[in-house]
Amino acid sequence: MPLPLSSDELQLNIKSDLVLRVGKICLAAGTGSYRIKQSMRHVAIMLGVENQAHITLTEINSTCRSGKQFKTEVTNIQSVGINTNNIQLLETLLIDIQNRYQQMSESELIRYLDQSLAKIENQPALYNLPQSALFAAIACSSFTFLIGGGPVEMLGVFIASGFGQALRRTLLHKHLNQFVVTMLAAAVASSLYFMIIGISYILLKINIQHTAGYIASMLFLIPGFPLITGVLDLAKQDFSSGIQRVGYAVTVIFCATFAAWIVAAGIHMAPEPMLTPTLYPIWTAFFRLLASFFGVLGFSLLFNSPIKTALTTAFIGMYANTLRLELIDFTNIPIQGASLIAAFIVGLSAFYFSHHSKSPRIALSVPAVCIMVPGIYMFRAMYFLQQNDIINAINWGAQAMLIVLSLPLGLVLARVCTDKEWAFNQLPVNVRK
Repeated sequence: MPLPLSSDELQLNIKSDLVLRVGKICLAAGTGSYRIKQSMRHVAIMLGVENQAHITLTEINSTCRSGKQFKTEVTNIQSVGINTNNIQLLETLLIDIQNRYQQMSESELIRYLDQSLAKIENQPALYNLPQSALFAAIACSSFTFLIGGGPVEMLGVFIASGFGQALRRTLLHKHLNQFVVTMLAAAVASSLYFMIIGISYILLKINIQHTAGYIASMLFLIPGFPLITGVLDLAKQDFSSGIQRVGYAVTVIFCATFAAWIVAAGIHMAPEPMLTPTLYPIWTAFFRLLASFFGVLGFSLLFNSPIKTALTTAFIGMYANTLRLELIDFTNIPIQGASLIAAFIVGLSAFYFSHHSKSPRIALSVPAVCIMVPGIYMFRAMYFLQQNDIINAINWGAQAMLIVLSLPLGLVLARVCTDKEWAFNQLPVNVRK
């Protein structure tokens, strides 16, 4: 028969549970490991205990210590997801408690934390299934223009990606395997796009750019959030979480591109050279601003961001992505360099606007750079790999990898310039003050 717990042990159990719940909310919302540990540590300090946590893609191993007593707990989430609204709610809660916890008794603080965390845990999604499908459609059709598509391709992508996202969300709510869902959604979206584009060609007899819409119709499946947060974790030397996040993202990309290749092979479609805009440069830049704004807005809302946060993110992504495209067109800067510069600007902008909009920095920066993830490069690498054209596969795959690495690197450089915890492994005494 187990011995009864002392009052101190009971208190430590309660505090450990609260710290772990904070970490689980962060993990389920998709934020980076470094941010999860930081949030758990802040709550632990306010509760008067020490905390050490080990974070992976789906698990948290947390140890809280008070004097000679300690409590170790493990929790996990069933699937990987993104919920920037919960990230924002939790950050607002922690800031609020940080400002007044010293005026609260220990029991009041525990009760307030317990009630507040319960509200966040039970917070429903901000947007329903039709709205989610609409956001994916807006984001992907806007991206179509950015890679050379015209009105017909944009319309086809709008319909195809909307249906694909609706199917994806429906199946995920039924707890179907995430990788299977990715392949089904990619196959449905790409097949529907080809059906729409084929009917348009037969009826309208117009020149249609297949590749632009074909890739864009599946862009809602590209796991930009875990891909970028994974590299950010690696930058913070958290290799267990970073490698798992990147590995998860690569697996999702493989599933989506493999399903897309199967559909393309069935109709004998090969990647085509991308079209360049035929507009005057000033009009091209103007429409790029619009497309970038609505593309980032769609992605941000798809990640369950509040409207105000999504609009701020869209504004940041609008000028950063347009600058990236203009640098590629009118300078000798390679696409990887332009992506690095754009991501750096996004990081600095997110730092500035996070203080004014009271939004988490990660909720502003990551969705703004997701539109820069080179989906078409990834598909071409997969296509040539399946054709046993290893040289072209390596070429496109290497370019995609360099671009993907340049995006979080730009965010990291912006963090180093604006955040002492990123600039120093261990803060000097004078910096701590």
